[in-house]
Amino acid sequence: MDRAAWSGTYFNSYRAIKKYYDTAIFFYKWPWYVRESLILHKQFQKITNKKAAVEFLKGYAKYFSKQLEKELLKTKVDLLFVPGAPQLIAYCNTTVPIIYLADATFFQLQGYYPLFKDIAQYNIEQGIALDKLAMQKATHCMLCSEWAKRSAINDYHIVPNSITVTALGANIDNIPAAAEFEQQDNVCRLFFLGVEWERKGGPIALETFFLLKKLGMPVHLTIAGCSPPNYIEGKNDHIDITVIPFINKDNKEEAALLNRLFATSNFLLLPTRAECAGVAYSEASAFGLPSITTDTGGVKTYVEDDVNGFTLPIDAGAAAYAEKIKMVFDDKEKYYQLRTSTRKKYEATLNWDAWGRTFHSIAEKIMHQ
Repeated sequence: MDRAAWSGTYFNSYRAIKKYYDTAIFFYKWPWYVRESLILHKQFQKITNKKAAVEFLKGYAKYFSKQLEKELLKTKVDLLFVPGAPQLIAYCNTTVPIIYLADATFFQLQGYYPLFKDIAQYNIEQGIALDKLAMQKATHCMLCSEWAKRSAINDYHIVPNSITVTALGANIDNIPAAAEFEQQDNVCRLFFLGVEWERKGGPIALETFFLLKKLGMPVHLTIAGCSPPNYIEGKNDHIDITVIPFINKDNKEEAALLNRLFATSNFLLLPTRAECAGVAYSEASAFGLPSITTDTGGVKTYVEDDVNGFTLPIDAGAAAYAEKIKMVFDDKEKYYQLRTSTRKKYEATLNWDAWGRTFHSIAEKIMHQ
């Protein structure tokens, strides 16, 4: 199982469920004729300057739903867990109870994530239809944020008592037993973590760094997972900016480096423009690292103001981020209280054991009702 897929959600949810139940994994590959027809469809959409989300086409979903339906006729299972794949159950006829996991509805992604902008209208309609059908067929929906829950209720008319909001946990190993942090100097260390520079708010993070410099604040910015545009290592470096273009969590040395960055930074700075669920916030909270981020999408389920960080309005600029960071960091008593409550937030809700306990509770109710 790919540890990196969906920020570790498949891997970690499987591991959490294994603590309670025997499990089997159903996995299906595209046959050549399905793959080729979808490639042709995608190429055709380029002619009209539209994008294609082929996995949200009715034909694609029907094929995989029927594969699962056949599997369930051969293999007896008591409960089906479907993480983030509405295509598997939208057109699957089965009496097996289903717990469905999602971090958003297809409806609310339209125009929100860059990947889902300018999709052909018929593709959007088919995607919304199959996504809605999957949630309606599920016995229970485990959604990753209150934001996703609102859309499921308002846009898909899912009954509220068939929805449970449960945060995704941290996708890292060797989490410290307790948040131990000692400030070695007066430098404020900012940590920007993300693969997509623009969507994660990289330009705002970089401008925030320079504004804090202008205010005379000793500050260092570490950028991990991507590189700023036009960055050339060794040619336009800044003495107080460290760029690590890629971190492979499957590599022990690089995973240890990531843990050190979480442990030695003062703030996770993530002025994200669009976010369904914030695994990075769960990871930061495991180290008692407060997050300074944006009130958008599902972020508020992961970052609670004045508990494990702060969420700023979507239209807040670098000046607002710089002001918030300086105000919190300059008040050392408040800052260390924030670190303590950040770790407590992780221990209470932002970990996979908590997610697993919730799953177990839901599963037991379903199987014994």
